[in-house]
Amino acid sequence: MRILKRDLTHYFIRPHDQLPASYLKSCKKFFKELSNKPQASSVKPQAIQKNLHKPGTRVKNRFQRKV
Repeated sequence: MRILKRDLTHYFIRPHDQLPASYLKSCKKFFKELSNKPQASSVKPQAIQKNLHKPGTRVKNRFQRKV
């Protein structure tokens, strides 16, 4: 069986004793790097999205060009 790079399906579907050791090592390294990344904090203020379309303003098309 050939396992493509960056393909994690075999890691979750197949028993680990049937998988190559190098593949298991690379998957564990990937998961370790993934868990070490800092998570977004809910305490930080989120970016404020400006309302481009004001209610009551006529808009010609989906690109919001004023008529």
